[in-house]
Amino acid sequence: MCNTLNEALRSEAARGERGITFISGEFESVFCSYPELYESAMSTLHHLRMKGIGAGDEVILQLDNNREFLIVFWACLLGGIIPVPLSVGNNEDHLAKVVRIAAVLNNPFIVSDPQHFEKLGDWASRFENAVDRQLSIGDLMKQPEEKISGENGAVLPGDIAFIQFSSGTTGDPKGVVLTHSNLLANIRALKERIGAGDEDAFLSWMPLTHDLGMIMFHLLPLFCGTSQYLMPTWLFIRRPILWMQKADQVGATILASPNFGLKYFLNAYHKTASKRDFTWDLTRIHAIVNGAEPIDVGVCEQFLEDLSPYGLERKAIKMGYGMAEACVGVCIQEQDESFRTYYVRRDFLQVGDSAVFLPGDGQGDTLALAGTGTPIQDCRVRICDDLDHPLPEGTVGHIQIAGDNVTSGYYNNAEATEKLFTSDGWARTGDLGFLVEGRLTVTGRTKDIIFINGSNYFPHDIERIAEECADLKVKRMVACGIYNERTGTEEAALFVQFRDKPEEFLTVSEQIRRHLNRVLGLQISVILPVHKLYQTTSGKLQRYKYAAKYKEGTYREIESELARLQRDQEVAAALTRRKPDGEIEQALFRVWSDLLGRDRFDLEDSFFELGGTSMLVVQLFERIEELYPGVITMTDIFGSPSVTLLSRLISGSHEPKQTRFHMETVHLSPQYFQAAENGAENQYRMNLSGTDRNRLRSLCLNRRVAEEAVYLALLANTLYEICTESKVVVHTMMDGPGWVIPFCVDFAAIDTIEELLDLANVKKNPGEALLYHIGDIGKEVARPKEGQALCYLGRKEWRPQRGGLPDHFDMMLEWEEAPGTAVFTFGYNAARMNGPRMRELFLSFADALESLLSLDIMAAETAPQ
Repeated sequence: MCNTLNEALRSEAARGERGITFISGEFESVFCSYPELYESAMSTLHHLRMKGIGAGDEVILQLDNNREFLIVFWACLLGGIIPVPLSVGNNEDHLAKVVRIAAVLNNPFIVSDPQHFEKLGDWASRFENAVDRQLSIGDLMKQPEEKISGENGAVLPGDIAFIQFSSGTTGDPKGVVLTHSNLLANIRALKERIGAGDEDAFLSWMPLTHDLGMIMFHLLPLFCGTSQYLMPTWLFIRRPILWMQKADQVGATILASPNFGLKYFLNAYHKTASKRDFTWDLTRIHAIVNGAEPIDVGVCEQFLEDLSPYGLERKAIKMGYGMAEACVGVCIQEQDESFRTYYVRRDFLQVGDSAVFLPGDGQGDTLALAGTGTPIQDCRVRICDDLDHPLPEGTVGHIQIAGDNVTSGYYNNAEATEKLFTSDGWARTGDLGFLVEGRLTVTGRTKDIIFINGSNYFPHDIERIAEECADLKVKRMVACGIYNERTGTEEAALFVQFRDKPEEFLTVSEQIRRHLNRVLGLQISVILPVHKLYQTTSGKLQRYKYAAKYKEGTYREIESELARLQRDQEVAAALTRRKPDGEIEQALFRVWSDLLGRDRFDLEDSFFELGGTSMLVVQLFERIEELYPGVITMTDIFGSPSVTLLSRLISGSHEPKQTRFHMETVHLSPQYFQAAENGAENQYRMNLSGTDRNRLRSLCLNRRVAEEAVYLALLANTLYEICTESKVVVHTMMDGPGWVIPFCVDFAAIDTIEELLDLANVKKNPGEALLYHIGDIGKEVARPKEGQALCYLGRKEWRPQRGGLPDHFDMMLEWEEAPGTAVFTFGYNAARMNGPRMRELFLSFADALESLLSLDIMAAETAPQ
């Protein structure tokens, strides 16, 4: 029997049968066995020790790549080091959160990539020797040259395994202390409750920084000795249908999703089901755990109805309740039990009320609540009044928990720990609910966290950020969550203490709304002025009263008044507002109006300040991609966030010039020279993800080749596949600005990709044969003959501001450095080349790069990292 997580990993590493499949696309994945995970973690532990990091030190994990994340995570555990998983974010408040959390720790280090360190500007100013505390993931993934020492043999069940901070933003970070003993107690209980065994297959898109993703879908399957399949969250957001597609392909038996994920999947399914004939077999699924945020019974019913034709059983949906303070799970339905719905009177759900149960879903006062099952093994639940006195079954009260899986408190935060526990040792969850036949039903929350689209938001953070931009007339603000019965989701509301006229408040509210969108990526659904602040005698804001009064309709009159004033202002503004001009602006305006739910805005307004979120960006990109395939990337939306700017980007083109210069060419079949009509798009862009960029750097290090040599080899190989001769010529500007060097290769003499990489890696200098200066590009020489084309590859920053490069070459692939990524631009001569064929060529290059990275990673994983 394992007493620590370290023993669990060692046990599975000794068996050597199962492991983790990291999914990166519909057909792309990388397998890592548990023995490989152990060996890679030991290799990384060696690097950590060489950096002077020892048992008891803390390491913050800021990694997007799931494989790298788990290797570093286990390296810490094996060495008695305390990992601190944190989700990676780019907005200013998220970056500040990392710094604030580091301040709570005793001796913190941070693992990420160099580009992310640049964004963490405050890190260096807060800590002594901050540069030495920054650990590059690339360095940690190297194979050590020295002999690797063993694990830290002193790890005990009561030692801290890791610290779980909230997945949301927080101004006052609280880190939940989870020991090996806590985690194993919860893991064993979850295994028993959902009937997990070594023949199961776990599939998850939840982030590993979330307790559901880490504990239930990584640690639990490892403990069971079974297979686990991990999708990055961004892939689910981009392609939600792939979730069930993969469940069918890999024979997944255990899945999970919060309510928002089920609804997001259903939205995508309803849009595509009529166009595609899905042949999924979901009969093997025996558990889809629904937890992590409030449960919408209607969404679950719709999910079951839509997927039942594929064999999904009703009892597969498992409602659950949990929290980080309990590791992850508190209650989950029994294995053979279908979920239960309780219909109650919504006006009898205050603390101390006896819940009034109704026979079915009526109108008005009826509320449908999902039961979450009985407490799991070694965990106890009770319902109490405001004074922590236990209440009888059927009575609404505060949910309190106790058990072997419950934390001992918050890391370095005695005050918060004291508030967490009652005088008799039960943990306060901050949630309200009732028990019926030992089964828990959650009715609401008294704690402050607001759940929106799978993310947690803290009201005091919302208030603090909103106050940064507010008018001096604004005294105080109160943020809380409100439930939207129409959409079945929680929304954020902000109540602003404001005593002037409603007309003046409109300006303040719009300023606040835009600022919160920019800083937090949060769309506030309701912003209202109030005169009175509800507080306790100690001055603590009573947030739940605002939510209750909004629900009761107390603010309906002022909300209607503001809506009327807003309409009047919009009518007046519409008289002077510029209207969309041209087909592209009009098309973009329609897309924005549809996604944002508003049709009155300036064409120069930022998408994000109007209410755009990270999820809406994905949808915006997909809509634009349907209209103008291959023209922009999601990065372009951030760089050109208004209708006007994005329209210019989409419509931008360069008129052909007459500069000529004779160089060696590639020979292509006639179909590549069937030029499109005038005005056709002749440029495409692609971003290399941060994950793939790290993989590329590892490849270059292992192969001892330059990054640009990889691009050159792959472009030459892509051209060879469409050339009519075995000889390929690519003109390059890779070794320095000013000198253009032809790269000539005869593929009849090339047998392996390694040979091609070595050839592309040979550096040429001015003065050698077959090179020319950029100044010669303007010489008048013959254009390429029919059936021949000129191809160019180079760094974008080395291309001169003025000159004939873009006008002379038939195909140009350029790349430029960007924080955490590389940006590729592919252009072609629309007057000569066939647009669709050129797009295919560029996509082939992208596929070749992705394939090479996947193959290299797979090869690298045969040995310890």
